[in-house]
Amino acid sequence: MKGVNLVAHRDPSVMQNVTLNPFSLLQRSLELVGPIYGPLLILASPGFVILIVAELIPLLGGILFIVVAPILGGAALWLVDQHLKRQAPLLGNSLNRAVSKAVPLVLSTLLAALLSCLASIFLIIPGIYVGVKLALTPCAIALENQGTTGGLRYSWNLVKGRWWGVFWALLIGGFILGFGVGLIVVLVSRVVADFGDSVVNVVRTAAATAVVPIFWVYVVLLFRSLQRLKGQAAS
Repeated sequence: MKGVNLVAHRDPSVMQNVTLNPFSLLQRSLELVGPIYGPLLILASPGFVILIVAELIPLLGGILFIVVAPILGGAALWLVDQHLKRQAPLLGNSLNRAVSKAVPLVLSTLLAALLSCLASIFLIIPGIYVGVKLALTPCAIALENQGTTGGLRYSWNLVKGRWWGVFWALLIGGFILGFGVGLIVVLVSRVVADFGDSVVNVVRTAAATAVVPIFWVYVVLLFRSLQRLKGQAAS
C-alpha cells in the first residue's frame, strides 16, 4: 500500500531493532517509557476519571469514553513517536495534533468496533480477525496523517501477511501488562479491603491507568516494526 513502505525508509532511526516478538517489544517499551512516562500518564489520567464516571453514570461514561479516549490515545501515540525519533515531544503539541485529527480518530474507532462486532455475529473468529487487522488504525491516523477510511485501509494492509505475528504480539503483550495490573490490585486490595468495594475499584482503575503509558509505547513500536518489515519485504 502506498505510504506503508515509504516511512520504513524515511525514518530509519525510529526503529533500531525490528521485531514482532512480544517479549522483545515489551522489554524495549520498558526501556523507552521512562522519559515520557509523566506526559503519557497525564494523557491516561482522564481515562481514570471516565472509568469512575462510568460506574456511577454508565451512559455518560460511555459517551465520554467514545469521544475522549480516541483523541487522548492519538495524542499519546504521536508523543511516543516523537520520542522514538529523538525529538523533544511536547504535551501541548501532541494534544493539538490529536484535536486536529479528532473526527477521524473517533469515527475510525467506532467503525473498527462496528466491523469487528458485525464479523462476530457470524462467528467469534472472524470478529477477532477483523479486530486485529484494524487494531493499528489509530496509529495510521495519528502518525501517518490518514483519514477515517484511509486509516482503516492502512492498518488492514499493514497487517496483511503478518496477522499471526500481530495477533500474538497484542495478545501476549496485553496479557502480561494485564497480569501486572492484576498483581498490583491483589496486593493493594489486601491493604484497602476494609475500606469497601468502592476503594478497591478505585485502586484497580488507578493500576490500569498506570500501565496504559507502557502499552502506548508498545503499540507504536509494533506499528513501526511492521512498517520496517514491509519496507524490507519490498526491497
